[in-house]
Amino acid sequence: MDKNRLAVILLGNHNSGKTATINYFDKKYDKHGRYKRTCRSGWRHLQLYKESLGVLFTLIYFVPASPTETRIPLKNRLKEFKPELLLIAGQTDGKEYKNTIDFLDSNDYEIVIFELVRKKSESIWGEWNKRNKNEILDQRATLIGNEFRKFILEKITTDACLEETN
Repeated sequence: MDKNRLAVILLGNHNSGKTATINYFDKKYDKHGRYKRTCRSGWRHLQLYKESLGVLFTLIYFVPASPTETRIPLKNRLKEFKPELLLIAGQTDGKEYKNTIDFLDSNDYEIVIFELVRKKSESIWGEWNKRNKNEILDQRATLIGNEFRKFILEKITTDACLEETN
């Protein structure tokens, strides 16, 4: 692992389910499984290891409205502050998308992108209907959680190996 930070981007058009996915992710890994009516930018203390290590919390910074939609470039929102773990909504072909990627690249972020599409699809990243909405959101949240868990475990392993060699 070369990068010291991780940014997971949910990329999609307007009303493609980016914020709904982030909100469900928040609920799934919240200590009490609470669903919040609004999804705001900011810190979340989440339990990514709920099943096995219920007392271990992970601190993730959320940006649920894309920089293009809010007209606030990510570099202006974060300024000198660089969270280790970010979950971001991104607008497909948005004015700020390239700036967001450039900012993340220049600040040592590994970037993982999940692209949501606004059409019926066999993929969990396509549109849902009332019958399968929770199942699709749960699968998305699990995949996003897996990316954060993988990054954390690789970082722990890399740090432990570096300490052993010193």
